[in-house]
Amino acid sequence: MKRWLILLCACVPLAALADWRTPPRGEGPDQVSVQLVGGDDYVAANDLARLLDATKYWRADVQRLELRTGPHVIVLTLDSPFAVIDDATAWLGGPVRASGGEFLVPASLVERLKPADGWPRLFHDAGRMRILVLPPSGRVGGPRVTVTADETRIVFLADAPDEAVVVARGRNAFRVRLGGLFTGSVPDSLPANGLVRSLKVISVAGGSAFEFALDRAAGSYRLIADEQRDQVVVVFARATGGGEPFAPEDPAGPRRVKVIVLDPGHGGADAGTRVQDVHEKDLTLALARVLAEQLERRLGARVVFTRTDDSAPPADLRAEIANRAHADLVLSLHFDGFSSARARGATAYCASATYASRAESGEEAKPRAGLVLLPWRDVTLRHAVQGRALAEAVLSSLELAGQGPTRLRERMPTALLGVNAPGILLECATLTAPTDRERVTQAEGLRQLAVAITDGVAAYQRHE
Repeated sequence: MKRWLILLCACVPLAALADWRTPPRGEGPDQVSVQLVGGDDYVAANDLARLLDATKYWRADVQRLELRTGPHVIVLTLDSPFAVIDDATAWLGGPVRASGGEFLVPASLVERLKPADGWPRLFHDAGRMRILVLPPSGRVGGPRVTVTADETRIVFLADAPDEAVVVARGRNAFRVRLGGLFTGSVPDSLPANGLVRSLKVISVAGGSAFEFALDRAAGSYRLIADEQRDQVVVVFARATGGGEPFAPEDPAGPRRVKVIVLDPGHGGADAGTRVQDVHEKDLTLALARVLAEQLERRLGARVVFTRTDDSAPPADLRAEIANRAHADLVLSLHFDGFSSARARGATAYCASATYASRAESGEEAKPRAGLVLLPWRDVTLRHAVQGRALAEAVLSSLELAGQGPTRLRERMPTALLGVNAPGILLECATLTAPTDRERVTQAEGLRQLAVAITDGVAAYQRHE
Protein backbone atom coordinates (compact mmCIF):
# COMPACT_ATOMS: atom_id res chain seq x y z
CA MET A 1 0.00 0.00 0.00
CA LYS A 2 2.84 2.37 0.87
CA ARG A 3 4.50 1.83 -2.56
CA TRP A 4 1.28 2.71 -4.42
CA LEU A 5 0.95 5.89 -2.39
CA ILE A 6 4.49 6.96 -3.23
CA LEU A 7 3.93 6.39 -6.96
CA LEU A 8 0.65 8.32 -6.89
CA CYS A 9 2.28 11.27 -5.16
CA ALA A 10 5.12 11.20 -7.68
CA CYS A 11 2.82 11.20 -10.71
CA VAL A 12 0.76 14.27 -9.83
CA PRO A 13 3.61 16.83 -9.81
CA LEU A 14 5.09 15.11 -12.88
CA ALA A 15 1.98 15.88 -14.92
CA ALA A 16 2.20 19.54 -13.92
CA LEU A 17 5.91 19.83 -14.62
CA ALA A 18 6.38 17.70 -17.69
CA ASP A 19 3.66 18.26 -20.23
CA TRP A 20 5.17 17.32 -23.57
CA ARG A 21 5.75 20.14 -25.99
CA THR A 22 4.82 19.90 -29.63
CA PRO A 23 8.19 20.03 -31.43
CA PRO A 24 8.79 23.56 -32.77
CA ARG A 25 9.22 24.13 -36.49
CA GLY A 26 12.47 22.53 -37.62
CA GLU A 27 12.47 19.90 -34.88
CA GLY A 28 11.81 16.23 -35.40
CA PRO A 29 11.92 12.95 -33.51
CA ASP A 30 15.74 12.89 -33.72
CA GLN A 31 16.57 16.49 -32.92
CA VAL A 32 15.54 19.24 -30.51
CA SER A 33 16.38 22.92 -30.12
CA VAL A 34 18.59 24.39 -27.44
CA GLN A 35 18.25 27.84 -25.94
CA LEU A 36 20.75 30.36 -24.65
CA VAL A 37 20.48 30.96 -20.88
CA GLY A 38 23.09 33.03 -19.07
CA GLY A 39 25.48 32.67 -21.99
CA ASP A 40 25.27 28.86 -22.05
CA ASP A 41 23.26 26.37 -24.16
CA TYR A 42 20.42 24.67 -22.30
CA VAL A 43 17.96 21.95 -23.34
CA ALA A 44 14.52 21.38 -21.87
CA ALA A 45 14.37 18.21 -19.79
CA ASN A 46 11.20 17.19 -21.65
CA ASP A 47 13.05 17.34 -24.96
CA LEU A 48 16.02 15.46 -23.57
CA ALA A 49 13.70 12.73 -22.30
CA ARG A 50 12.13 12.48 -25.76
CA LEU A 51 15.55 11.99 -27.41
CA LEU A 52 16.50 9.35 -24.84
CA ASP A 53 13.05 7.71 -24.86
CA ALA A 54 13.18 8.14 -21.09
CA THR A 55 10.49 8.14 -18.39
CA LYS A 56 10.46 11.10 -15.98
CA TYR A 57 10.09 10.83 -12.19
CA TRP A 58 9.76 13.99 -10.12
CA ARG A 59 10.45 14.34 -6.39
CA ALA A 60 9.06 17.66 -5.22
CA ASP A 61 10.45 17.37 -1.66
CA VAL A 62 14.06 17.57 -2.89
CA GLN A 63 13.43 19.33 -6.27
CA ARG A 64 14.86 16.38 -8.13
CA LEU A 65 14.03 14.96 -11.57
CA GLU A 66 15.03 11.47 -12.68
CA LEU A 67 15.17 10.35 -16.32
CA ARG A 68 15.09 6.58 -16.66
CA THR A 69 15.65 4.59 -19.84
CA GLY A 70 16.38 0.89 -19.79
CA PRO A 71 19.04 0.20 -17.16
CA HIS A 72 20.17 3.83 -17.13
CA VAL A 73 19.17 6.78 -14.95
CA ILE A 74 20.04 10.48 -14.91
CA VAL A 75 19.38 12.42 -11.69
CA LEU A 76 19.01 16.20 -12.00
CA THR A 77 18.63 18.54 -9.01
CA LEU A 78 17.39 22.10 -9.29
CA ASP A 79 20.17 24.74 -8.97
CA SER A 80 22.87 22.05 -8.87
CA PRO A 81 25.70 22.03 -11.45
CA PHE A 82 26.08 18.27 -11.04
CA ALA A 83 24.17 15.32 -12.49
CA VAL A 84 24.31 11.72 -11.40
CA ILE A 85 24.58 9.46 -14.45
CA ASP A 86 24.07 5.87 -13.37
CA ASP A 87 26.66 5.54 -10.59
CA ALA A 88 28.89 8.47 -11.59
CA THR A 89 28.68 12.19 -10.81
CA ALA A 90 29.21 14.57 -13.75
CA TRP A 91 30.00 18.31 -13.71
CA LEU A 92 27.67 20.20 -16.07
CA GLY A 93 29.43 23.57 -16.15
CA GLY A 94 26.28 25.36 -15.05
CA PRO A 95 23.31 24.81 -12.74
CA VAL A 96 20.10 23.01 -13.61
CA ARG A 97 17.43 25.71 -13.93
CA ALA A 98 13.64 25.94 -13.95
CA SER A 99 11.59 28.01 -16.39
CA GLY A 100 7.93 27.91 -17.33
CA GLY A 101 7.24 24.86 -15.19
CA GLU A 102 10.03 22.61 -16.49
CA PHE A 103 13.70 21.91 -15.91
CA LEU A 104 16.38 23.32 -18.21
CA VAL A 105 19.59 21.28 -18.35
CA PRO A 106 23.03 22.44 -19.57
CA ALA A 107 23.53 21.01 -23.06
CA SER A 108 26.97 19.82 -21.98
CA LEU A 109 25.18 16.86 -20.37
CA VAL A 110 24.97 15.10 -23.75
CA GLU A 111 28.78 14.95 -23.90
CA ARG A 112 28.79 12.94 -20.67
CA LEU A 113 26.54 10.20 -22.11
CA LYS A 114 28.99 7.73 -23.62
CA PRO A 115 27.65 5.40 -26.37
CA ALA A 116 30.13 2.81 -25.14
CA ASP A 117 28.07 2.65 -21.93
CA GLY A 118 24.87 2.02 -23.87
CA TRP A 119 23.58 5.59 -24.25
CA PRO A 120 22.25 6.86 -27.60
CA ARG A 121 24.83 8.80 -29.56
CA LEU A 122 23.87 12.48 -29.11
CA PHE A 123 25.60 15.44 -30.70
CA HIS A 124 25.41 19.05 -29.53
CA ASP A 125 25.38 21.13 -32.72
CA ALA A 126 26.17 24.50 -31.14
CA GLY A 127 26.29 26.34 -34.48
CA ARG A 128 22.66 25.46 -35.29
CA MET A 129 21.46 25.51 -31.66
CA ARG A 130 20.23 21.92 -31.60
CA ILE A 131 20.91 18.45 -30.23
CA LEU A 132 20.81 15.49 -32.61
CA VAL A 133 20.55 11.73 -32.26
CA LEU A 134 23.29 10.38 -34.51
CA PRO A 135 22.92 7.13 -36.47
CA PRO A 136 25.29 4.25 -35.68
CA SER A 137 27.63 5.52 -38.41
CA GLY A 138 28.10 8.83 -36.59
CA ARG A 139 28.42 12.13 -38.37
CA VAL A 140 29.94 13.81 -41.41
CA GLY A 141 31.63 17.20 -41.27
CA GLY A 142 31.60 20.03 -43.79
CA PRO A 143 33.75 19.62 -46.92
CA ARG A 144 37.15 21.20 -47.48
CA VAL A 145 37.91 22.01 -51.12
CA THR A 146 41.45 22.29 -52.50
CA VAL A 147 42.42 22.94 -56.12
CA THR A 148 45.62 22.27 -58.05
CA ALA A 149 46.33 22.57 -61.74
CA ASP A 150 45.33 18.94 -62.34
CA GLU A 151 42.86 18.07 -59.58
CA THR A 152 40.06 19.27 -57.35
CA ARG A 153 39.84 17.50 -53.98
CA ILE A 154 36.89 17.51 -51.60
CA VAL A 155 37.60 16.15 -48.12
CA PHE A 156 34.86 15.17 -45.66
CA LEU A 157 35.65 14.24 -42.06
CA ALA A 158 33.51 11.14 -41.42
CA ASP A 159 33.13 8.70 -38.54
CA ALA A 160 32.43 5.83 -40.98
CA PRO A 161 34.51 6.47 -44.12
CA ASP A 162 34.12 2.85 -45.26
CA GLU A 163 30.42 3.48 -45.93
CA ALA A 164 31.09 6.05 -48.67
CA VAL A 165 29.84 5.09 -52.14
CA VAL A 166 29.36 6.82 -55.50
CA VAL A 167 25.69 6.49 -56.45
CA ALA A 168 25.63 8.52 -59.70
CA ARG A 169 28.57 9.06 -62.07
CA GLY A 170 27.29 11.71 -64.47
CA ARG A 171 29.09 15.05 -64.61
CA ASN A 172 25.84 17.01 -64.36
CA ALA A 173 24.76 15.27 -61.15
CA PHE A 174 27.66 13.34 -59.62
CA ARG A 175 26.42 11.92 -56.30
CA VAL A 176 28.23 10.51 -53.29
CA ARG A 177 26.52 8.90 -50.30
CA LEU A 178 28.26 8.79 -46.91
CA GLY A 179 27.35 7.02 -43.70
CA GLY A 180 26.66 9.43 -40.86
CA LEU A 181 24.56 12.54 -40.33
CA PHE A 182 25.80 15.75 -41.95
CA THR A 183 26.48 18.29 -39.20
CA GLY A 184 28.60 20.74 -41.16
CA SER A 185 27.85 23.23 -43.93
CA VAL A 186 28.77 23.52 -47.59
CA PRO A 187 30.96 26.44 -48.75
CA ASP A 188 29.22 29.62 -49.87
CA SER A 189 31.42 29.65 -52.96
CA LEU A 190 33.80 27.32 -54.77
CA PRO A 191 37.17 28.07 -56.39
CA ALA A 192 36.61 29.44 -59.88
CA ASN A 193 39.58 27.51 -61.26
CA GLY A 194 38.36 24.14 -59.93
CA LEU A 195 36.42 21.36 -61.60
CA VAL A 196 33.41 21.59 -59.27
CA ARG A 197 30.81 24.14 -60.34
CA SER A 198 28.31 23.53 -57.54
CA LEU A 199 27.95 21.38 -54.44
CA LYS A 200 24.74 20.76 -52.52
CA VAL A 201 23.39 18.48 -49.82
CA ILE A 202 20.55 16.20 -50.93
CA SER A 203 18.00 14.30 -48.87
CA VAL A 204 18.91 10.76 -47.89
CA ALA A 205 17.70 8.10 -45.47
CA GLY A 206 20.10 7.03 -42.75
CA GLY A 207 23.15 9.02 -43.83
CA SER A 208 24.27 12.01 -45.90
CA ALA A 209 24.59 12.61 -49.62
CA PHE A 210 26.10 15.30 -51.81
CA GLU A 211 25.58 16.24 -55.44
CA PHE A 212 28.28 17.86 -57.57
CA ALA A 213 27.91 19.61 -60.91
CA LEU A 214 31.26 19.26 -62.69
CA ASP A 215 33.04 21.12 -65.40
CA ARG A 216 33.21 19.27 -68.72
CA ALA A 217 37.00 19.34 -68.37
CA ALA A 218 36.76 16.72 -65.60
CA GLY A 219 38.14 13.50 -67.05
CA SER A 220 37.99 11.00 -64.18
CA TYR A 221 37.28 10.63 -60.48
CA ARG A 222 38.48 8.70 -57.45
CA LEU A 223 36.80 7.97 -54.12
CA ILE A 224 39.21 7.40 -51.24
CA ALA A 225 37.96 6.10 -47.88
CA ASP A 226 40.77 6.94 -45.44
CA GLU A 227 39.89 5.06 -42.27
CA GLN A 228 43.12 6.04 -40.49
CA ARG A 229 42.29 9.74 -40.75
CA ASP A 230 38.51 9.31 -40.54
CA GLN A 231 37.93 11.09 -43.80
CA VAL A 232 36.49 10.57 -47.27
CA VAL A 233 38.25 12.19 -50.21
CA VAL A 234 36.62 12.75 -53.60
CA VAL A 235 39.17 13.57 -56.29
CA PHE A 236 38.18 14.99 -59.68
CA ALA A 237 41.02 15.00 -62.22
CA ARG A 238 41.42 16.57 -65.63
CA ALA A 239 43.25 13.50 -66.92
CA THR A 240 41.29 10.42 -67.93
CA GLY A 241 43.95 7.95 -66.75
CA GLY A 242 44.43 6.83 -63.17
CA GLY A 243 40.79 7.16 -62.15
CA GLU A 244 37.26 5.99 -62.87
CA PRO A 245 35.44 7.24 -65.97
CA PHE A 246 32.25 9.30 -65.79
CA ALA A 247 29.04 7.90 -67.17
CA PRO A 248 28.32 8.80 -70.81
CA GLU A 249 25.75 11.59 -71.05
CA ASP A 250 23.56 13.01 -73.75
CA PRO A 251 22.93 16.79 -74.00
CA ALA A 252 21.24 18.36 -70.98
CA GLY A 253 17.53 19.14 -71.06
CA PRO A 254 14.24 17.43 -70.17
CA ARG A 255 13.74 13.97 -71.65
CA ARG A 256 10.47 12.73 -73.11
CA VAL A 257 8.73 10.33 -70.73
CA LYS A 258 5.15 10.12 -71.96
CA VAL A 259 4.81 6.34 -72.30
CA ILE A 260 6.34 3.96 -69.78
CA VAL A 261 6.20 0.20 -70.23
CA LEU A 262 6.32 -1.88 -67.06
CA ASP A 263 7.41 -5.47 -67.54
CA PRO A 264 6.62 -7.57 -64.43
CA GLY A 265 9.16 -10.37 -64.64
CA HIS A 266 8.36 -14.09 -64.83
CA GLY A 267 4.74 -15.35 -64.53
CA GLY A 268 2.80 -18.54 -65.13
CA ALA A 269 4.88 -21.67 -64.59
CA ASP A 270 7.98 -19.47 -64.19
CA ALA A 271 7.81 -18.35 -60.56
CA GLY A 272 11.27 -16.77 -60.52
CA THR A 273 12.99 -16.55 -57.14
CA ARG A 274 11.10 -18.41 -54.42
CA VAL A 275 11.78 -17.88 -50.72
CA GLN A 276 9.42 -19.46 -48.19
CA ASP A 277 5.93 -18.55 -49.45
CA VAL A 278 7.12 -15.50 -51.47
CA HIS A 279 7.19 -15.91 -55.27
CA GLU A 280 8.98 -13.35 -57.40
CA LYS A 281 6.33 -13.50 -60.15
CA ASP A 282 3.62 -12.35 -57.71
CA LEU A 283 5.74 -9.59 -56.21
CA THR A 284 6.77 -8.09 -59.57
CA LEU A 285 3.12 -7.83 -60.62
CA ALA A 286 2.11 -6.31 -57.28
CA LEU A 287 4.94 -3.77 -57.54
CA ALA A 288 4.01 -2.91 -61.13
CA ARG A 289 0.48 -2.01 -60.07
CA VAL A 290 1.66 0.26 -57.24
CA LEU A 291 4.39 1.77 -59.43
CA ALA A 292 1.95 2.49 -62.26
CA GLU A 293 -0.19 4.60 -59.93
CA GLN A 294 2.85 6.61 -58.85
CA LEU A 295 4.11 7.17 -62.41
CA GLU A 296 0.70 8.18 -63.75
CA ARG A 297 -0.09 10.53 -60.88
CA ARG A 298 3.29 12.20 -60.48
CA LEU A 299 4.66 12.21 -64.03
CA GLY A 300 1.43 12.20 -66.00
CA ALA A 301 2.75 9.29 -68.06
CA ARG A 302 0.70 6.58 -69.75
CA VAL A 303 1.70 3.20 -68.32
CA VAL A 304 1.51 0.00 -70.39
CA PHE A 305 1.93 -3.49 -68.88
CA THR A 306 3.48 -6.46 -70.65
CA ARG A 307 1.31 -8.71 -68.46
CA THR A 308 -1.56 -8.03 -66.07
CA ASP A 309 -2.18 -11.56 -64.79
CA ASP A 310 -0.32 -14.75 -63.92
CA SER A 311 0.83 -15.39 -67.48
CA ALA A 312 4.31 -15.68 -68.98
CA PRO A 313 4.61 -13.80 -72.30
CA PRO A 314 7.80 -14.74 -74.19
CA ALA A 315 10.56 -12.13 -74.40
CA ASP A 316 9.89 -11.23 -78.04
CA LEU A 317 6.19 -10.58 -77.28
CA ARG A 318 7.14 -8.32 -74.36
CA ALA A 319 9.45 -6.39 -76.69
CA GLU A 320 6.68 -6.16 -79.29
CA ILE A 321 4.26 -4.72 -76.71
CA ALA A 322 6.81 -2.05 -75.79
CA ASN A 323 7.54 -1.14 -79.41
CA ARG A 324 3.87 -0.98 -80.41
CA ALA A 325 3.22 1.37 -77.48
CA HIS A 326 6.07 3.62 -78.73
CA ALA A 327 7.63 3.40 -75.27
CA ASP A 328 9.82 6.25 -74.06
CA LEU A 329 11.35 3.92 -71.49
CA VAL A 330 10.97 0.35 -70.27
CA LEU A 331 11.31 -0.96 -66.72
CA SER A 332 11.60 -4.73 -66.43
CA LEU A 333 10.89 -5.49 -62.76
CA HIS A 334 12.52 -8.40 -60.94
CA PHE A 335 13.68 -9.46 -57.46
CA ASP A 336 17.02 -11.11 -56.82
CA GLY A 337 18.09 -14.18 -54.89
CA PHE A 338 21.50 -15.45 -53.75
CA SER A 339 22.84 -18.44 -51.89
CA SER A 340 24.17 -16.14 -49.15
CA ALA A 341 21.61 -14.48 -46.88
CA ARG A 342 24.09 -11.61 -46.39
CA ALA A 343 23.69 -10.44 -49.99
CA ARG A 344 21.07 -7.69 -50.23
CA GLY A 345 20.06 -4.59 -52.14
CA ALA A 346 19.24 -3.79 -55.77
CA THR A 347 20.93 -4.28 -59.14
CA ALA A 348 20.20 -2.66 -62.50
CA TYR A 349 21.18 -4.18 -65.87
CA CYS A 350 21.38 -2.02 -68.99
CA ALA A 351 22.81 -2.16 -72.49
CA SER A 352 26.48 -1.20 -72.62
CA ALA A 353 27.11 2.50 -73.14
CA THR A 354 30.83 1.92 -73.71
CA TYR A 355 30.54 2.71 -77.39
CA ALA A 356 28.84 6.06 -76.93
CA SER A 357 29.54 8.84 -79.37
CA ARG A 358 33.12 10.08 -79.36
CA ALA A 359 31.65 13.56 -79.07
CA GLU A 360 31.23 12.73 -75.36
CA SER A 361 34.99 13.11 -74.95
CA GLY A 362 35.10 16.29 -76.98
CA GLU A 363 35.98 14.64 -80.28
CA GLU A 364 33.88 14.88 -83.39
CA ALA A 365 32.38 11.62 -84.52
CA LYS A 366 33.52 10.64 -88.00
CA PRO A 367 30.74 10.35 -90.60
CA ARG A 368 30.06 6.84 -91.84
CA ALA A 369 29.58 5.99 -95.46
CA GLY A 370 26.32 4.31 -96.41
CA LEU A 371 23.54 3.09 -94.11
CA VAL A 372 24.27 0.89 -91.12
CA LEU A 373 21.45 -1.40 -89.97
CA LEU A 374 21.33 -2.82 -86.46
CA PRO A 375 20.05 -6.37 -86.01
CA TRP A 376 16.55 -6.34 -84.52
CA ARG A 377 17.71 -7.92 -81.27
CA ASP A 378 20.39 -5.22 -80.79
CA VAL A 379 18.18 -2.19 -81.40
CA THR A 380 18.37 -1.28 -77.69
CA LEU A 381 22.04 -0.38 -78.19
CA ARG A 382 21.03 2.84 -79.95
CA HIS A 383 19.54 3.94 -76.60
CA ALA A 384 22.45 2.70 -74.47
CA VAL A 385 23.51 6.10 -73.12
CA GLN A 386 19.98 6.96 -72.04
CA GLY A 387 19.52 3.47 -70.59
CA ARG A 388 22.66 3.90 -68.54
CA ALA A 389 21.40 7.30 -67.35
CA LEU A 390 18.08 5.74 -66.34
CA ALA A 391 19.89 3.04 -64.38
CA GLU A 392 22.05 5.65 -62.62
CA ALA A 393 19.02 7.77 -61.71
CA VAL A 394 16.93 4.89 -60.35
CA LEU A 395 19.77 3.27 -58.41
CA SER A 396 20.77 6.65 -56.97
CA SER A 397 17.21 7.16 -55.76
CA LEU A 398 17.09 3.68 -54.19
CA GLU A 399 20.42 4.24 -52.47
CA LEU A 400 19.36 7.62 -51.10
CA ALA A 401 16.09 6.12 -49.87
CA GLY A 402 18.06 3.60 -47.80
CA GLN A 403 17.17 0.66 -50.06
CA GLY A 404 20.72 -0.19 -51.11
CA PRO A 405 23.39 -1.22 -51.52
CA THR A 406 23.00 -0.86 -55.26
CA ARG A 407 24.95 -2.26 -58.19
CA LEU A 408 24.98 -1.39 -61.90
CA ARG A 409 25.86 -3.90 -64.60
CA GLU A 410 26.37 -2.92 -68.24
CA ARG A 411 25.16 -6.23 -69.57
CA MET A 412 22.35 -6.69 -72.07
CA PRO A 413 19.49 -8.53 -70.32
CA THR A 414 17.20 -10.80 -72.29
CA ALA A 415 14.23 -8.66 -71.29
CA LEU A 416 15.58 -5.73 -73.39
CA LEU A 417 16.38 -7.65 -76.58
CA GLY A 418 14.52 -6.03 -79.46
CA VAL A 419 13.25 -3.11 -77.34
CA ASN A 420 13.50 0.15 -79.30
CA ALA A 421 13.66 2.41 -76.22
CA PRO A 422 15.90 3.19 -73.23
CA GLY A 423 15.36 0.53 -70.61
CA ILE A 424 16.72 -1.35 -67.64
CA LEU A 425 16.17 -4.66 -65.93
CA LEU A 426 15.86 -3.79 -62.25
CA GLU A 427 16.39 -6.37 -59.51
CA CYS A 428 14.49 -4.21 -57.02
CA ALA A 429 15.57 -6.01 -53.84
CA THR A 430 16.99 -9.34 -52.71
CA LEU A 431 14.37 -11.80 -51.53
CA THR A 432 16.95 -14.08 -49.89
CA ALA A 433 17.94 -11.20 -47.56
CA PRO A 434 15.52 -11.26 -44.58
CA THR A 435 15.48 -7.46 -44.18
CA ASP A 436 14.78 -6.86 -47.88
CA ARG A 437 12.12 -9.58 -47.99
CA GLU A 438 10.32 -8.26 -44.91
CA ARG A 439 10.29 -4.75 -46.36
CA VAL A 440 8.97 -5.51 -49.85
CA THR A 441 6.36 -8.03 -48.76
CA GLN A 442 4.56 -5.37 -46.73
CA ALA A 443 2.20 -2.89 -48.41
CA GLU A 444 4.03 0.17 -47.08
CA GLY A 445 7.43 -1.23 -48.02
CA LEU A 446 6.23 -1.91 -51.57
CA ARG A 447 4.82 1.63 -51.76
CA GLN A 448 8.12 3.13 -50.58
CA LEU A 449 9.93 1.08 -53.22
CA ALA A 450 7.56 2.40 -55.90
CA VAL A 451 8.09 5.98 -54.67
CA ALA A 452 11.88 5.61 -54.84
CA ILE A 453 11.76 4.18 -58.38
CA THR A 454 9.43 7.00 -59.45
CA ASP A 455 11.81 9.55 -57.92
CA GLY A 456 14.56 8.05 -60.08
CA VAL A 457 12.46 8.17 -63.25
CA ALA A 458 11.54 11.80 -62.46
CA ALA A 459 15.24 12.68 -62.08
CA TYR A 460 15.97 10.95 -65.40
CA GLN A 461 13.18 12.95 -67.02
CA ARG A 462 14.39 16.31 -65.65
CA HIS A 463 17.96 15.64 -66.80
CA GLU A 464 19.20 18.82 -65.18
